[in-house]
Amino acid sequence: MDEIDTANERAELMTNMAIQVALSRQPKGPSSGVCRACGQAIEAARLQANPAAPTCCDCAAEAEAEHQRRRKLGGRG
Repeated sequence: MDEIDTANERAELMTNMAIQVALSRQPKGPSSGVCRACGQAIEAARLQANPAAPTCCDCAAEAEAEHQRRRKLGGRG
């Protein structure tokens, strides 16, 4: 096997790993109703709009603000 074959196999492995990570992050079904970040109950309206919501409105807004802040600083967020 030459360097190109090895590089192609490595790239395919990395792609497959990235796919598995992305799939593992997908909600599996309805939320437990408890925010993963703060442990408080997730608002009923939020669960009605998104039954798989992992966080409450406050924590989701906080996470989005942090994401935006990192993007402005040049991070990948």
